[in-house]
Amino acid sequence: MVSNIWIAAADNQRQIVEQYINSNEYTPNSKDPNGYTAIHAAASYGHLNLLQYLIEKGGDINIQDNEGDTPLHHVEDLKTAKYMVEKLGASYKIKNNDGLTAQQYIEEEDEFPEVAQYLKTLAHDKPTTSEEEIKANEFIESLPAPGNIDGHQIRYSLENEAAQDGEEQLSPEELEERRKKIQAILESDNPEEALRDLVKNAVHEGMSQYKQEQHTTGNEEEPSSKRRKE
Repeated sequence: MVSNIWIAAADNQRQIVEQYINSNEYTPNSKDPNGYTAIHAAASYGHLNLLQYLIEKGGDINIQDNEGDTPLHHVEDLKTAKYMVEKLGASYKIKNNDGLTAQQYIEEEDEFPEVAQYLKTLAHDKPTTSEEEIKANEFIESLPAPGNIDGHQIRYSLENEAAQDGEEQLSPEELEERRKKIQAILESDNPEEALRDLVKNAVHEGMSQYKQEQHTTGNEEEPSSKRRKE
């Protein structure tokens, strides 16, 4: 019999892996001295049926070894990567002790470009991580409340609110464009910074418009004031 569960998993000897687990000598999450598990081994060698079995027996698809690597960090073929992410729920966002995601780790090793490209596509196509959303929401909450600030009226809106006095209501096309901008910001590499720039630009434009309106109003009122003095 193979000496341990990790070798059995690497060799895809499912029957032996099952014997180890049924004997309670090992679990799917049992680690060797380096934190390596049978799940890491099965993932590395692309043994999909064995991976499925290990997860069904309570294995953690995102378990990390002593270096912080998840099984996805050790995947060597595209089929296995897709199966782990799309069927078993493996996270492509987890970073190892060096701060590298599976995609970044594989790219740094300069191997398996198809796997790296697939994971890179996920990172750009999926909604932002909850951590990024939290940061964006925290920044939004830190903004001044709508109202009168230093004598200037401040108002934020992502919806097509009823137009106030002197305002034009957004068309469906304009509203859709606004939503696309917000979506692009939330999916960017640094949503907090992008959102900050958007708000700064919006406030700057609003203040510029306010000053222009004040200047125009002042010019219109001045002749009338002079006429009254005369």
